[in-house]
Amino acid sequence: MGRAGLVTALTGSDRSSPDRERAPRPVTVADLVDARSPGFDLLRLVLAGLVLVSHSWPLGGFGAEPGSPLAPDRLTLGGFAVAGFFAMSGLLVGRSAARRPFGSFVRARAVRIVPGYAVAVVASAVPVALLAWIHEHGGLGGFFTLGTDGPVAYVGRALLFPTEMFHNVRGVFATSTPFGTATGEGMVNGSLWTLPYEVRCYLVVGLLAFAVHRWGERRSVLVAWAATGALAVAYRADAELTGFVVGPLADETLVMLLFVFLSGTLAGAFGDRIRLLGPLPVVALIVALVAGRTSLFLSEHVGGAALALLLPPLALLLAPLGARLAGVDLSYGVYLYAWPVQQLLAMYGVTSSATVFVLLSAAITAVVATASWFGVERPLMHRWKRATP
Repeated sequence: MGRAGLVTALTGSDRSSPDRERAPRPVTVADLVDARSPGFDLLRLVLAGLVLVSHSWPLGGFGAEPGSPLAPDRLTLGGFAVAGFFAMSGLLVGRSAARRPFGSFVRARAVRIVPGYAVAVVASAVPVALLAWIHEHGGLGGFFTLGTDGPVAYVGRALLFPTEMFHNVRGVFATSTPFGTATGEGMVNGSLWTLPYEVRCYLVVGLLAFAVHRWGERRSVLVAWAATGALAVAYRADAELTGFVVGPLADETLVMLLFVFLSGTLAGAFGDRIRLLGPLPVVALIVALVAGRTSLFLSEHVGGAALALLLPPLALLLAPLGARLAGVDLSYGVYLYAWPVQQLLAMYGVTSSATVFVLLSAAITAVVATASWFGVERPLMHRWKRATP
């Protein structure tokens, strides 16, 4: 692909001159990120769809989740998608954090994450859990009474973004769905657990910006990435001791996800040196495949980190299709609402075919995600942008 084709893929228009066509320059990760390629929007939607597909199997009672394409025997397809989310967020958000004041960065992230999350939390309690309660008990009686597993307590805890997420509301779905009968757990929205970890990753890169202003972006990010990797190795060597020392600040899951996140941030810091069509993505793919067949630890950490180099070329390829989304980002809504939609479908007995279950849940989730985008997410983001000088 020549320079003209790459410019078209990045921006949707051909701005190249004949001279540039004769002397093409490799497009880098930094070029793609700075151009705000629509390929990233579509890639986020694809990853959210993979989570939906992966969860369809256990939630619909069709068996275990499909395996990750990079580590089929060690990680699930949903786990692969979550790692992709964190790597891509680290790439995109990390560059933003390094270039704007801390307060502005935090407000921007809060406006993007909190409103949609808060509405999804409330919706998971009422009407989702309420519908399940009525289905299981034949009426409203007892649902709204105060208690540690009541809807009010659920919403209150979830809005604090705890890493130890509480998914139970009055025990609904525990006996009325395939997942509930198999696990004994009534999870109203099991996908929300990643959001508190993502928020903590945002805070880390936001605070890292202070170091960036003093020591430079590359040095600061590299040190933070290496320190997180060392902490992950420490957890691997002695989880009990490491957890005792740093557990209150960074549990093992946070360290793993932060390492993947900072891998994306590191790729962004060196983005002007990483060619999208160069050798590094190929090397990353080979490393990820080897790691995925070696151990769970390497699959999660090394394989997840490799996605920071694998996803940008995919975003480049998806850019022409992504441009058709016209800035509409349904990925967050799909991720937030797929689980409760699938739990309700399973409760109502739509479990005869995995294909039907996936397609129907995807269609309903897309409608709900569209309502979330146009009714909650986009209006608040636009309002914040207008209020920001």
